[in-house]
Amino acid sequence: MQRNDERLSGPAVASGSGPGPGSGPGPGADVAEQALACLARGEAEQAVALLRNQLRTHPNDAQALHAMACVARAGGNAPVAIALAGRAITLGAEPHFHITLGLALHEAGQGEAARAALNVAVLATPKDPRAHDAMAVVLEAMGRAADAGRALRQALALRPLEAERHMALAAFLARQGRAAQGLEASARALRLGAGSVAAHNLHAMLLDACGRPGEAEPHFRYVAEHMPGSAAALANHGAVLFVTGAQVEARHVLEASLTLAPDVAQTRTNLGLVLMALGDLPAARLHLATACHLRGGDARLMLNHAGLLVDLGEYEAAHTLLLAAEAGAANARDRARARMNRGVLALARGDFAQGWALFEARQVLLPPPSEAADLAQWDGTPGPDPVLIYGEQGLGDCIQFLRYVESAAQRVPVLLVVPATLRGLVEQTRLGRNSRVQILESGGQGPHAAGARCSLLSLPHCLGMAAPFAWQAAFATGAAQDPRAEQAAGQRVFRLGVCWAGNAVFQFDKRRSINPALLRPLADIAGVRVQALQPEPDGAVAPLPFVADALPVGDVLATARLLARLDMVVSVDTMIVHLAGLLGVPAVLLDRFGGDWRWAGGSTTENGNAPAQSLWYPNVRILRQPAPGVGDAPWLPVVAQAICLVRDAVRKMGKDGCPG
Repeated sequence: MQRNDERLSGPAVASGSGPGPGSGPGPGADVAEQALACLARGEAEQAVALLRNQLRTHPNDAQALHAMACVARAGGNAPVAIALAGRAITLGAEPHFHITLGLALHEAGQGEAARAALNVAVLATPKDPRAHDAMAVVLEAMGRAADAGRALRQALALRPLEAERHMALAAFLARQGRAAQGLEASARALRLGAGSVAAHNLHAMLLDACGRPGEAEPHFRYVAEHMPGSAAALANHGAVLFVTGAQVEARHVLEASLTLAPDVAQTRTNLGLVLMALGDLPAARLHLATACHLRGGDARLMLNHAGLLVDLGEYEAAHTLLLAAEAGAANARDRARARMNRGVLALARGDFAQGWALFEARQVLLPPPSEAADLAQWDGTPGPDPVLIYGEQGLGDCIQFLRYVESAAQRVPVLLVVPATLRGLVEQTRLGRNSRVQILESGGQGPHAAGARCSLLSLPHCLGMAAPFAWQAAFATGAAQDPRAEQAAGQRVFRLGVCWAGNAVFQFDKRRSINPALLRPLADIAGVRVQALQPEPDGAVAPLPFVADALPVGDVLATARLLARLDMVVSVDTMIVHLAGLLGVPAVLLDRFGGDWRWAGGSTTENGNAPAQSLWYPNVRILRQPAPGVGDAPWLPVVAQAICLVRDAVRKMGKDGCPG
């Protein structure tokens, strides 16, 4: 989810607009204070009127001239502010006049002159935190971050109970890439100013920057509730709602933001991504295309739009947009994203040789695990030194790409690193009996003797193996036949495994997961007993009335042993489909419209009106949503097809005495 460029700012830097400690009132002090109060309320024209009237009769009023300099700064007119503040200083130099002059010089790009002016203020009033704050601004801009940090901490030491000081330090630390330390400072600011909208906003931004969006959401909500007329506040709240999985609310909040500010490209993009997640692809297309129009040439916006076009099946338009994004990207990461997405598009179309090569661009975005970080990338060359091969992304990816490890082991000894939950399963496959493969657990091993590294997903490119091929793993189920599988009167029960949802943390999970109530007709088929193939988030059994058997607690090997005793699996796109494919269990994939590349046309064979068959797992049939949409409706024709396939399999079992 891309963040909004119109984020609310952090605490304002002290401007030196009022008298400092120990300053006595000048002849026009009352008028100047009234004018500055007007300026603080956003009434700049009234402030100018008051000051002009004062200066007509008292043209040498230093306080009024200084206040007019503050008004000029607020209006972005630094040269005028410099002239007015300089004249005020010649007539009646006060330390806070130098603060205003220093900040105006800074805004005019005169860094060294600004530092000199502020140095006068710091020396004259060393206990005025505003002088140190302003000095920090100038020093940071000059690249003297350490000195700027010391100036901010000096200001904080002078006013340790002022939330604004902690906020200024927190914002500085965030800008220096030290968000975690900044978060500690913003938390202190929030304790001192619990009702401060600015403090909540800054704390939310830092929590989000630290990868804690769930904790940031209540603070963004607080800001949005207290600033309902702020498009930026609503946009930021909507963005974090999407990240936390609250897409429906995110849609409403982002739509409200666009009502206030319809031409903000980031908000358009974020709403487009939310609509993609909900399944409303046509509406998403409108917003993503508009975002690209509003900010032409922005590679990240083009990448989002291209992703939507891929989901809609408009491959040529997506390819053109990805080429433009790659050519116009402002940094290496965005270029890598564009190139990697071109690889995914090539894989979806079945151009595997080009797809694997382009897909390697993801290496820029996904650093290897710590145990492989210091190793060179393996290029497929045979040799005596072991190669560390590691899993990447989800469990389904690991299972799918295990098939390439045997070919790698024919060239080099392999140290295969897999997630702990997969290790037992992998050890039961042929890989566990291969003398040239040593299976290790992610993060659990000490030093190793590997001479190079390679991701599982990089193996087809390194090995030069373009086309998909089937690979299955046969192993003992580890248990006798489940007695519940048998039924009286000599008729065997048809054991159907069902998986209806993926990991809810995935932002686009709503599109791939299905309302389990839609699958109830499967349990109504005579002779069918439904086995759940997924736990609830807390590990409990999914409490669905049509599910006869819960998924027992255990690792992937335990799930595989259970799954191996089933007659058929019906699942959305999760690891369960890969596991069924690996075991050779007949499976039906309920695939969303615009599904993953590995189930697209390039990885399947079409058989007339029959369901598509996977080239990776020949026992997997793929039922695709015929059109995009929100809610249950897009799944109804898919479920109807799945019911027919299960009924056919049950009839075949009854006729042949074996599962279909």
